[in-house]
Amino acid sequence: MKEKITENILLWDRLKNSDKPIVLYGMGDGAVKILDYCEANKINIYDIFASDEFVRGHFFRGYRLKKLSEIQENINDFIILVAFATRNKKVLDRIYELDKKYELYAPDMPIFGDAYCPENSDEFSQIYELLADEKSKQVYLDVINFKISGKIKYLRNSETPKLEILKLLNPTENFHTRLHYIDIGAYDGDSILELAEYFENISKITAFEPDRKNFIKLQKNLGKYNLLEKCTLYNIGVWSGKQEIYFNEKSGRHSCVSVSDDMQDNRGKITKIKADSVDNIIAAEIKGGENYKYFIKYDVEGSEYEAVTGSSGIIKKYAPILAVSLYHRSEDLFKLPLLINKLNPSYKIYLRKHEYIPCWDLNLYAVNI
Repeated sequence: MKEKITENILLWDRLKNSDKPIVLYGMGDGAVKILDYCEANKINIYDIFASDEFVRGHFFRGYRLKKLSEIQENINDFIILVAFATRNKKVLDRIYELDKKYELYAPDMPIFGDAYCPENSDEFSQIYELLADEKSKQVYLDVINFKISGKIKYLRNSETPKLEILKLLNPTENFHTRLHYIDIGAYDGDSILELAEYFENISKITAFEPDRKNFIKLQKNLGKYNLLEKCTLYNIGVWSGKQEIYFNEKSGRHSCVSVSDDMQDNRGKITKIKADSVDNIIAAEIKGGENYKYFIKYDVEGSEYEAVTGSSGIIKKYAPILAVSLYHRSEDLFKLPLLINKLNPSYKIYLRKHEYIPCWDLNLYAVNI
């Protein structure tokens, strides 16, 4: 495996040893994480800039937010660290153009937990051999190279349109099989609407969304597109078993499980919510032995391992199609593929990365066909 990894210098080591000024592009949670990490590792940030439309003379973490042109007036050459996440085509194109002119990196700062650690090489070798096709193996290598280097060329090299993976998940022989779609982390129903447009054979939908405001949006959107009659909706969390968990309600995509009730921040409200496992909840729905093909999507902001563990019964017995977010925690890159292979070794496991900076929208797909 080691000989397949082309990058051997961690981004942070490269930055420590560089003589060029380092500037941050963007502000928000990502910028806070990068600034904290740089401060702890004695990496100096020279300045911060944002896209022109966001610059209003205000300050961020003691830096006056500038336009790129202001920085260019003072220094000719510098390193740019992209400090936000985006899949907006216009913004991505702007970053790609900057990458041609400057030394530019997008630091790998996972949403939860620690950054990538190369010491996991033994597990990565196991997973590389598990992957079902050459595209998945290339994505895996590109992702590891990106996490080491922060170079966005690896993200661009590994991108796949979502339609391609949908064709892989729903081959011709499955088009006439009734599909029961289980959406864990349904948000406002965006994934349901996307799949309903392609999978014409969805007969039943079960969706979980613990954030109360998101749940209201979910109901409205599914009603708008006349899908509610197919749906069973749960305003609870999904976990490895039945229990109460702390939850940070942010009324958006990043609502998530919290460690304790003292983690409240200015963007969310910590509450205790009910949670249960997929096995416990779905068991009652499938007792009748109805002839469905099951499809489970997991996008639960860092709690994917617990959610998959709580689905072990249905995974072992029914081998549902699985779509699992693999980017919220660095360790998920090896823990989740190994867990799924252990639960059901009959799966073919694929990796696909869709267009995003940084390494978001990286998903594991498991299919038994």
